[in-house]
Amino acid sequence: MTQGQRWRLLAPAGSVVIGISSGPLAVRHAVAQVRARPAGSPVILLDHRRGSLRARKVAAASALAGGREYVALPSLRAAIVFVEDSPNALRFACRSLVTPPPGLTWTHGPAQAGIWLLRRCPRLASRLAAGRVVIGRAA
Repeated sequence: MTQGQRWRLLAPAGSVVIGISSGPLAVRHAVAQVRARPAGSPVILLDHRRGSLRARKVAAASALAGGREYVALPSLRAAIVFVEDSPNALRFACRSLVTPPPGLTWTHGPAQAGIWLLRRCPRLASRLAAGRVVIGRAA
């Protein structure tokens, strides 16, 4: 499994993966793909854009059942950890798991300031993360 495929650890067997592309019709196209699936089939929505809530919009518009939303930190392509997009889970992740990367020298100060901000406002991690995974079942 490559680094960009770590989200597969969250996926149920037989899931259909729908990547939400860029463009003005991307949400409409993804909703049509979810609605085309048989009822009850597992669906995974992947959104690579930073701070995007398009996966949430697709899940709501297509009536995705039992959807769980995860934020990939620091990004979906280079995810180290997936955190459920809820205040308590984000607070725990920002206080316990987020640290400056090793090997920083002169950028340690700014990195530490950014981490301090994330620990004070954990919802900011959800808005800044470049990756979102929604897992549910087609309705």
